[in-house]
Order: sequence, then structure tokens, then C-alpha cells
Amino acid sequence: MSKLKAPYILNVETHGQEVIDQQLGSLIGDTVCISYTTTKVSNTEVELGARDNFDPQISVQAKLEGSGETGKYRVLVNDNTYSYFYNDSVWSMGQDVGKRAVIYFQ
Repeated sequence: MSKLKAPYILNVETHGQEVIDQQLGSLIGDTVCISYTTTKVSNTEVELGARDNFDPQISVQAKLEGSGETGKYRVLVNDNTYSYFYNDSVWSMGQDVGKRAVIYFQ
């Protein structure tokens, strides 16, 4: 599978871990936004990442680094702003036309 073109929304429950893994691998080197949120939405009628104002969310935007072989990824802004995660921590991801991809993990 090649890199999906925006717009797209992927959900591990619907599309499977293999599709998530392939898309993650295709985004290495691209600027992405990694988001940890307590609001997990898998309903197709609700927009990805939907939450009410102050529901907890932490996001880091930077170039995606990692390896599809190991399933280990990170985004690194500086020594104080970074995130490490495994491929199987990702539950959803999406991208709109002309925007950076947003990767939701838990």
C-alpha cells in the first residue's frame, strides 16, 4: 500500500493495524501532529478527535522519526518537547487536504 492521499481517516478497529502501520511508515520524515487525548472516538458520525473544549489532550508537532520494522516512533521538537510511541498505541489517524497528518495514540 502506498501513502494515502488526503483527505483520509483511519481507525484501527475498522481498517486494522496493518493499514495503520503502512501509513505510519509512509509518514516518516513528514511533519505530523501526535495527539494523546482522553476522548477516543470511533463513531463514523463524529469527527476524528472530537472533544469538548477542555477534555484533556496533549499534542506535539514535529517530523516523524521511526522504523516500520521495530514499530517504534517519535516526534522531537527539543529536549523538553517530544513524544515516543509504539505503532500499536495508535488507534486512529487522519489528514485533511493541505494539512499535516494527526496521529492519535493512547
